[in-house]
Amino acid sequence: MQLPNTLLQMDDSYETKKVWGDKVAFLGLFIVSLLAAYLITASRSAIVFSEPIELSHTGLSLSIPTGNGWYSEKQWKHQENAFTLSSVFVPDSGRPTVVAHCQYLFAADKTTPQTKFEQKASVVNGTIVRTDQILKGTLTIDWAHIKRPPANSPPISLFFATTELPNNRRLDIEVRQITGDTGLAQEVFKRVIENLNFKDNHLLEAGSEIIAKIKSKGLTSFLDNQNQQVFFLVKTDRKDSERTIGFTMDVLIDSGQNIGPNIQGAGLLYTRIPYTQERITSFQGDDSFDKFVWKSETHSAAGRSGTEIILDANGVMTVRKSDMQPEEKSCRLSSAAIPTIFFQQLISVMLDSDKREIIADIIKPDGTITPTFISRIETKEPAASEQATYTLKLELLSTGGFFEQAYLDKQKQISKRVFHLENIAIFDRATVKDILREFPERADSILQNNKVPEPNIPQEIDY
Repeated sequence: MQLPNTLLQMDDSYETKKVWGDKVAFLGLFIVSLLAAYLITASRSAIVFSEPIELSHTGLSLSIPTGNGWYSEKQWKHQENAFTLSSVFVPDSGRPTVVAHCQYLFAADKTTPQTKFEQKASVVNGTIVRTDQILKGTLTIDWAHIKRPPANSPPISLFFATTELPNNRRLDIEVRQITGDTGLAQEVFKRVIENLNFKDNHLLEAGSEIIAKIKSKGLTSFLDNQNQQVFFLVKTDRKDSERTIGFTMDVLIDSGQNIGPNIQGAGLLYTRIPYTQERITSFQGDDSFDKFVWKSETHSAAGRSGTEIILDANGVMTVRKSDMQPEEKSCRLSSAAIPTIFFQQLISVMLDSDKREIIADIIKPDGTITPTFISRIETKEPAASEQATYTLKLELLSTGGFFEQAYLDKQKQISKRVFHLENIAIFDRATVKDILREFPERADSILQNNKVPEPNIPQEIDY
């Protein structure tokens, strides 16, 4: 039986529509698959930035790439004369291809942006292809794009920015890409700048004012009968058991000279736990410590090491190490810098002022500069005692919880210092008799170092 032509035409039309429907459905599925793959790839390669990472008490915060191939500890690290914050991009190949690196320098040299650009270009054997400026809040950011061609393998595309901050601080930002491409480095550099925030909290300015007052008064005004002697027993506190492990002795005198370096000092730090170590220091400088020579020598089971610190009239501090690998480095100090041997004078003047919070650049005997946030806190103990009328808290700007509490008596003299480390360390005010009783084996050294030596001042320090 033959079907009517009308039915045959209807059947052909149905088959044609079915085929086209299947093709459209397949095409739609293909598009959805491509879109899904693109979204997955895009999500994996998207640049995700961290929340603002603040450098405590400085008013500065930055965001850096994290996740999706970017690796960062997301915290500022204290390095020599700087705090650093970094992030590294490591693709599936396992080799880093992009690095974002930020530096907050607190002993910055006076160098023009163009000079820094040329120095960077010289280091990577590249060429400056563009320079420009960005205004970000109160900051003027100078930046440069530096490229090294493929002929000088590996090729590098580097974006570098620098900006001056108050009180001789500087912020440098560098994003470097070593694949020859520019896009990723440029995008990261742009986003880091966009996320940069800075608001001056004037804590450094407050610290500079306190130190200016000390310089104005002169160190001699703080010395009773031209002499100051301070002794501490060093103790540890573990699970309610306290034991004495060492001692410190520091002496300052005014030699009475009207011309030249009149302030002389000597110090001794001795510990016998966990291993025996002795550090002897000597200091000689002027009344306002604008110029000085400060020497230290350490003896331990590891051997002997020495440091000589020289500050000249231009504010440049040179540190010379006489370790296994001798070295010499120089930097320019800020107006908030002060040697740690004058810590007593620093906090005494702070307590006499209206400043409850400051930042000071504390210089240590090994030449390390440690920006320190110092705040006055209310003593919770009942009128605390004769030895704790005032309490100060000291925090390094990036230490992950370390802090110190300093207790002062009614005369604003330090009676105790408590260092909150992994284990608590306590410095208790003592007398020479206390130290001799605890450390009779060091009697000769104690009596000898209870005098002020006369350091040999190099000729380049013109007094």
